[in-house]
Amino acid sequence: MKIVVLYGSKPSSNSRELVDTAVRLGHTVVDGPTGDVSSWVSNEGSRFWVGREEVTDADICFLRSYGGGSCEQITRRISLLEHMEFAGIKVINSSYPFRRARDKYATQYTLQVNGVPVPSTYTSESLARAYEMTTKMGEVIYKPILGSMGRGAMKFQDTDLAYNAYRTLDRLHHPLVIQKYVQNPGRDIRVFVVGGEVVGAVYKYLPEHSWKSNVAQGGRMVEESMSDEVLELGLRAAEVIELDYSGVDILEGPEGPVVLEVNASPGWQGIRRATGRDYAKMIVEYGVSQVE
Repeated sequence: MKIVVLYGSKPSSNSRELVDTAVRLGHTVVDGPTGDVSSWVSNEGSRFWVGREEVTDADICFLRSYGGGSCEQITRRISLLEHMEFAGIKVINSSYPFRRARDKYATQYTLQVNGVPVPSTYTSESLARAYEMTTKMGEVIYKPILGSMGRGAMKFQDTDLAYNAYRTLDRLHHPLVIQKYVQNPGRDIRVFVVGGEVVGAVYKYLPEHSWKSNVAQGGRMVEESMSDEVLELGLRAAEVIELDYSGVDILEGPEGPVVLEVNASPGWQGIRRATGRDYAKMIVEYGVSQVE
């Protein structure tokens, strides 16, 4: 099959592994930045290029990132991937579910309205109202609406420190996404889902003196047995966001497990080391199975 792999400005280790795995399995692969994809619409049909190479006849497109850019550029890329789907190319993960998962606000309300437990989250573009709500919520976490790997998230116990941070964010025109801090037992959980099945689940232990469990922030993944409730919650979250594959982050709170995030382009280097499983192969084989 002909496979396209799209990433941000440059490929991550996961994107490179996806390309290498697809080639090893006998497929033709074209890869490049999502921003370097061009399209053509006419009464005769649609055409697509990655750089100067035409990929109109591609069977599958693995979307790893929209890449950086202006609101207008990202809007075009979201539409571009939907256009590819309309033209008959299987996009994994599909463009609009991918966008929803990238947006922490959209993820939270989509999960909540479908009965998936989430931490209480307040969003606003008003500095004054965000400050007022923070004084009521107590200990909170600010999350960038489009952040990843824990970067840019900040925890506040002091509302005045929070206010100073909010003021800077407001000047930069960032919306304020504020989540009530949920006490955790020194770990949270990553459930890796491919094609409606749990293919890996690990505890992510927090590094010393840190509240972030992300591997990119020093967290440690360990494969241990866990409850069916947690695994089923991971499956349900992936199903609600409508993702072909995902990494679901779950926290065991005092009132039961809650879903923190559903990642549409999860990294698998840490979970592969913890479990010994070949996630890139699982993803490629699943994609192929969807178009055969």
